[in-house]
Amino acid sequence: MTGRSALGEEGERVAARFLEARGYRILERNYRTRRGEIDLIAEDGRVLVFVEVKVRLDDRFGGPAAAITRAKQARIARLAQQYLAWRRVGDRPCRFDVVLIWGADPKTRRIELLPGAFEMPETCTSA
Repeated sequence: MTGRSALGEEGERVAARFLEARGYRILERNYRTRRGEIDLIAEDGRVLVFVEVKVRLDDRFGGPAAAITRAKQARIARLAQQYLAWRRVGDRPCRFDVVLIWGADPKTRRIELLPGAFEMPETCTSA
């Protein structure tokens, strides 16, 4: 496992614990298809939440938020549509959240949750 993938996996574990502490219920980790991956899928109350986790050691290259490009958002939305069809979720409200994590040291790292970080109206009903 490369340092980058280990950092990503640790970030997803940290993000899952962070979300669970805020009342989210994790349904899926690393939902994968041949077209890509959604890091976490959770419930926040009745709302289905597709979560992208971004970890950076520092703010070089714009920090973790800079990696959530419009193309990345569209890819996550397409994967979410596949998941909704596969799970036969129907007309359930959903949204796209992002968890940003700066740093690897648990004592000094910073975590930020961006609920509803982006919208893809063709994917989800209103949350």
